[in-house]
Amino acid sequence: MNPPKAARRRLDPEEDTMTNRRSMTYAKFEVFEEQLAHCYFMLHERFIANPPLAKFWAQTAMDELQHYSILRFCRERGVMAEADVDFRTIERVEELLETVKGIVSDPEVSINEAFYASLLMESSESEDIYEKLTAVLARDHRLLYDAILASFRAHHAALAGAAEEFCSDRGIAEAFRNLGRRLS
Repeated sequence: MNPPKAARRRLDPEEDTMTNRRSMTYAKFEVFEEQLAHCYFMLHERFIANPPLAKFWAQTAMDELQHYSILRFCRERGVMAEADVDFRTIERVEELLETVKGIVSDPEVSINEAFYASLLMESSESEDIYEKLTAVLARDHRLLYDAILASFRAHHAALAGAAEEFCSDRGIAEAFRNLGRRLS
């Protein structure tokens, strides 16, 4: 006779360790997405005198909150990828996010600096990891996964378009366009 599923779980400490490790990875990247959203909300406030730019940053913050929510959905439902994310990668993303926080918290941050800070995170390993962590949804939640991919593409297209519209540094706009091509 096989023990109930919950009892089997307790009997397999290796599986519990892997599940806990995955859950901690999701939780860590949820925090990163939420903190990046906060950075974008700060940019919304910084550029409030320029309504189109402020609106862009608010919409970008909402995209990041959506990323946070999707990761949380996966973790809470136990729909987690077996993506092994090493400690050093997590540390690099965390350090990069701290750099971005430093840039956006400057009350005199320029438009170019704001987009540069965004580019740092949007082109980082964090984006690749988000894709890996959500890819597991393709199997049992295809409609949700397709919506995530469409939203992700639109997010990067919006960043490229806004960088082109608002940045005086054409290199930043080009970098966002290249990032969008890579993700397509």
